[in-house]
Amino acid sequence: MVDSDSARALRPLRQLTLPGGRTLLRAGLVAALLGLAAAVLHTPTGCPPTAVPSDAPSVADDPTR
Repeated sequence: MVDSDSARALRPLRQLTLPGGRTLLRAGLVAALLGLAAAVLHTPTGCPPTAVPSDAPSVADDPTR
């Protein structure tokens, strides 16, 4: 009686191929959407943007210009 594992081990391996056309486009779209979702979810919602104080020096106040 032949062991099925040893018979399977003697078979040649299938040639691996790269995905083409639509599969690659779909994978790129999914990756882009996941990246966008991660960027949106990573932004803190509790903190408002930092405001510049009104007494901070401006470029227009620079006397060397």
